[in-house]
Amino acid sequence: MKNLNTLQIASTKVIDLHPLQYLYKLVEISAFDACIIDVSPLSNLTQLKDLTLTKNKITNAETLKHHKIFSEYEFSDQEVPTPDELTFYSKILSVHSSHKQIRKIQAENRVSKFRESITHQKEDIKFQINEQIRAINQKIEIWAQFVQNSNADQ
Repeated sequence: MKNLNTLQIASTKVIDLHPLQYLYKLVEISAFDACIIDVSPLSNLTQLKDLTLTKNKITNAETLKHHKIFSEYEFSDQEVPTPDELTFYSKILSVHSSHKQIRKIQAENRVSKFRESITHQKEDIKFQINEQIRAINQKIEIWAQFVQNSNADQ
């Protein structure tokens, strides 16, 4: 099987890709609708040009980031990539994202913006509190001087 160049394992229960790690002549893998989580065994397959991993549960796509020759890497309907992971794949000609995944990325962006807003509001509140504390401390200082001067006059 060392000369195998195309592998179709679509709609299977394949989980472990480690047996493929020495099939250096693989050019195409079609593994959509499988149960793949770990794609790291594919990282040394330098001839790999077409990789279809739709409908999997991949959690470590970044292990393939050094591949510069993919003509297509299909991510749709799975839990990766994050927007940051997408930046690793600069030579990819087409990335297919499902509507579900686009909604997830949009939700992540909204959560991120909400967190930024909360952080900004928190900083504003801290600043306002510090300003009020300064104003109170000034009033206390003035009051203390007044009391001190009143005691000195008596």
